[in-house]
Amino acid sequence: MGVEQALAAISERALQKGAKAGLEVLPREAMRLTGAMSIVLYEGRNRISEAGRRVSVSGQGHAPQGFLVKHGRITLAVSPERIGAAERPVLERFARLGSSLLVARRRELDAQARQRRMGQELRELAKVLSFRERNRSRASHDLRTPLLVIRGYLDMMRKGMIGELTPALERYLQRMMSATQDMNTLISQRLAPGSAPEDLRALLHTAFPSSARTSRRLVLSLQGPAAVPLKGAAPTLALLVRTLARGMAGTGARKVEGTIEVREPMKMWRLHLSAPAERPLAKPVVKRLEPLIHLLGGTLSIGEGLPLELTLNLPAA
Repeated sequence: MGVEQALAAISERALQKGAKAGLEVLPREAMRLTGAMSIVLYEGRNRISEAGRRVSVSGQGHAPQGFLVKHGRITLAVSPERIGAAERPVLERFARLGSSLLVARRRELDAQARQRRMGQELRELAKVLSFRERNRSRASHDLRTPLLVIRGYLDMMRKGMIGELTPALERYLQRMMSATQDMNTLISQRLAPGSAPEDLRALLHTAFPSSARTSRRLVLSLQGPAAVPLKGAAPTLALLVRTLARGMAGTGARKVEGTIEVREPMKMWRLHLSAPAERPLAKPVVKRLEPLIHLLGGTLSIGEGLPLELTLNLPAA
């Protein structure tokens, strides 16, 4: 087997069984082709693999003795110390291949460490999900049990099983039955399994630190509730906030003042943004914002003139 075939065979072995397997067989093939008594493969001063009789070492922590061929962090220590001129190019090619395999080995180790870390995170998330699911089921039972008792008692009142009701009590009874129905719907919505709603604060802080269209920083100062859950598809909400941030960055503003308020009767979040802009919001940006907000079921209002004033009403989760 020639040099080219040997290098190809080592590369194929590394591809099939990993870079470590290629590094282990490399000294043996190099020794066979050069007729050396032994070859040891080092990374710096760490012995990786060897073939034949060991090359002596002058002391712990010192460089190996013998005929040395280096490439990057890879060193081939060849014994005997003198070797023919024809064999040196062969050893240099093996050293280059060893250096490439070493880089591949590091990538493999990084990938394995990342896979182990992701596996651990996945197991931890599975435990958290299982714990939350048990809590959700328990909360559903604990909340529905007293509600069913109240509804049962109201049904008895409605059927006249506890006596005749006055008109005032009839009105109270209807209000109580409506309230229990609303409570049952609310419990079903809040405890339904599924992904958590998107938070407006998190979306804004992700989109506003900088803009892809300008190198200047766009600082956002936000006031309002700590949690602002939104109703709507996550990709649409993210695209809306990114478009808004890039559009405001294009106005030349460096600072944006934001306020979030709840509009309880409308079940909406009101986001008001104010910025000392140099120019109005571009019309193409407005044309992109309007259909996104309409798709979410919200509204957009843009003030006339400068400073720039925007008000968005977005449905609350």
